[in-house]
Amino acid sequence: FVLVSLMAALLAFAAACASDPEPTAAPEPTTAPEPTATPTPPTATPVPPTATTPPPPPPTEAPEPEEETMAMNPLEKLVITPATTGKDLFGPLSEEETNCIKSNIGEAFFGLMMDAPIMQASADPAAAAPIFGCINEDNLVLIGVAFMEAQSTGWEEETRACITEVGRRHPNAIYVRLGLAFQGDSADDASETNLYNLQVYDCMSNKEKQEFTLALWTGVDRNAQATGADIVGLLSEEELACVMEDLSAEEMAAVAIAKPLQAVTIANKVIHCIEPETNVEIFVKGLEWGLGEFSEESVECLRGFAKEQPEYMALVQSGIENMMGMDPDEFVAITDAGLGQYDCMTDEELEKLQMAFTNAVSGPAQ
Repeated sequence: FVLVSLMAALLAFAAACASDPEPTAAPEPTTAPEPTATPTPPTATPVPPTATTPPPPPPTEAPEPEEETMAMNPLEKLVITPATTGKDLFGPLSEEETNCIKSNIGEAFFGLMMDAPIMQASADPAAAAPIFGCINEDNLVLIGVAFMEAQSTGWEEETRACITEVGRRHPNAIYVRLGLAFQGDSADDASETNLYNLQVYDCMSNKEKQEFTLALWTGVDRNAQATGADIVGLLSEEELACVMEDLSAEEMAAVAIAKPLQAVTIANKVIHCIEPETNVEIFVKGLEWGLGEFSEESVECLRGFAKEQPEYMALVQSGIENMMGMDPDEFVAITDAGLGQYDCMTDEELEKLQMAFTNAVSGPAQ
């Protein structure tokens, strides 16, 4: 509770600083040339100096720092590391917000959280919904952006400023990444939010896009409800015979137990064994294993997308290690074409996609 008192003291100090201009605006003592008014030369030159030529600068200069302080929310600079504690996160919040949090989780637990490292609880941000519900929209967006950066390898300053601006225009793009429910009643919110998610993606440099995409794919693959054995089950007899001829027994065993994307990586050297039509089925099934089942119309659309994007398909089939070693500009030039697959998905499917993405980046680092 000492930390809570300290925060209150800091807020009181900040409030005192905000009203600081008033003392400077009090050059009324300068009207104390009443002593000079008693000597007969009241019209002498002492009067013009008291025409408050010195005082005007302080009032006009004092508000400027105050305005800058008000414009800069400390959470805009929040960087979450393993050493970041609840004090770093909750310190900049208003009294109303902190009181709401205390009433939801209890003062004793709030006091413990102030000293506890945030990253210990960040794997499941949705569990913190009772806390997030107390925080105003702008603060929640800024906290969400900080969490998103913590899940990455770090962003350029321009990237973070751009993502913050997108989040302020459409907070759901940030909320969904925190695992929070959509705010608002729009039936099209999932598709609209997906458009803003693409704007968040566009804020990144090509290197950041490559790192983000590969981390996302690896996370989705980690959570996939399938293994390489399911991929093998999609092969024809001829394809399977070719694969078994080129892979050792150890490699086949590794493929069978690996997650789909990892299985593709292990079996990359036998890609020549697989017919284009089978590769399309592996691509569509891979999406369903990672994101959930799609409607028949969506499946047909995704098949058409895969057939029209041979370069993108070749990239996905090249294996995760190969993609990591690619030049970022080349990688992004190909994967940007892959964004068209989202056009095949319904609002419900896009919502499942966004949930799967949230779970993917919230899991353990690879």
